Formats: sequence, structure tokens, C-alpha cells
Amino acid sequence: SPCRYSWRHQLREFKREYRAVALDLRGYGETDAPTHQGHYKLDCLITDIKDIVDSLGYSKCVLVGHDWGGLIAWLIAICYPEMVMKLIVINFPHPNVFTEYILRHPAQLFKSSYYYFFQIPWFPEFMFSINDFKALKYLFTSHSTGIGRKGCRLTREDLEAYIYVFSQPGALSGPINYYRNIFSCLPLKHHMVTTPTLLLWGERDAFMEVEMAEFTKIYVKNYFRLTILSEASHWLQQDQPDIVNKLIWTFLKEESRKKN
Repeated sequence: SPCRYSWRHQLREFKREYRAVALDLRGYGETDAPTHQGHYKLDCLITDIKDIVDSLGYSKCVLVGHDWGGLIAWLIAICYPEMVMKLIVINFPHPNVFTEYILRHPAQLFKSSYYYFFQIPWFPEFMFSINDFKALKYLFTSHSTGIGRKGCRLTREDLEAYIYVFSQPGALSGPINYYRNIFSCLPLKHHMVTTPTLLLWGERDAFMEVEMAEFTKIYVKNYFRLTILSEASHWLQQDQPDIVNKLIWTFLKEESRKKN
């Protein structure tokens, strides 16, 4: 997820053994939010992550991404394979699976219809902000799209933290500009992933068909593990943090044992 707050459970868990860093991607939270749509092209977002890893003094990392962050994580593993020791993606398929699946499956096209709604200038920002951000609150808390079904629901403090981030002047435009650029470079010409990969998926994702997760393995030419959690939502790392953390630990230890 492009918002660092969504990784609070993982930061607490993994800082014991790793330098754990969660980012607000450009346009989110307190990060720079250029107004021009062109600043949110995928190649800019990929370069941001590479630059951050470099500036932290590392040449390699374990890269973890969810949703938009997941798309960017896939692209970094494709463009800079030497940088990514292990790739962990939550609820986003390989980018080519996503674009091809949308074209062939009306159900996914319908679930992704908000991608097309977001192409409209200024109006989506207006719709999300009216009535004290009611639409945004619904997105995070409703039974159909919200965080947690049988898992952890958002606390009032969690919801207030999210609304605070998105209620800052201009704070909705950056995130929505991501969607306005998504089709600028998809599908990809170079698309194979050569990094060991873990894909975690909440089966009750309101936005993504689970079948896309299965098709993703075609594009990973290395160790690939897919785990689908049947009662989990789109917001998996917040919804089922204990299970997600355990699965990530297993993957990290398993891979390092294989290589030694």
C-alpha cells in the first residue's frame, strides 16, 4: 500500500531482525506531492524506490508491496532484478496478468471500473471529499470493501489517521493520479521476474479476482509461493497481520536456507 501507516503491524514485527522501512509513496502522506499528472508515471515511481534504497546505503533489499505498492514492486523486480533479493506482493497480480485479465473478464472489468472513473479530471477528488470524506470512510470500513471481516477491524484511531492524511489540501490528487497513469506503460514488453517471490492474497478482495493470483506464476522464473487466505479482504496485512507476518517469516527463512 502506498501509505506507510498500513504497514504498522509489519514494521513492529520485522524490525527485530531487519532494517524495516515503510514509505509514503509520492503524493501520499507527508511525501512531496507534485501537482502535475505526469509526475506519477510508473517509471518515476520505480525510480523513487531505487533512489530511496540507494540513499539508505543499500544495494539490495527484500521488497514488500500491496495494491499500488505491489504493482510498483513487480516492476522494480522486473527492471532492477539485482536489487531485489526477495519479492513479497500482497493482493496485486503480475502487471501483465492484470491488463490481460481485465480485457477478457467482464467481472474484473467491472471490479476495476473505478480505474476508469479516476481518469476524469478533479471530479473523483470532489466525490471522495464531500460530506466529511464519507466515501473514503466507506471504502475503509464497509462490509463489502472494508478492512477486516473476521480479522482485525480498523480502530477509530486508525480511521482518523487515514482521514487526516487524505484530508490535507490536495492530498487526494496524488493517489488518484496513480490511476490516471496506469495504462501508460502496460502491458510490459519485458515482463519476466527472476526473483524468489511470495504472493499473498485475500480471497474476499472486493477489487481483484482471485484467479489472477493463480495466473501470476507463469511470469516468475524462480521459486514462487502463492498463499490464498479464504476469509481475508483486500487489506490483507492490516486485516490478518499475525498470519501475514508468519507467512513472510517462513518465506524469508526458507529461502535463505535454500541458498546456504
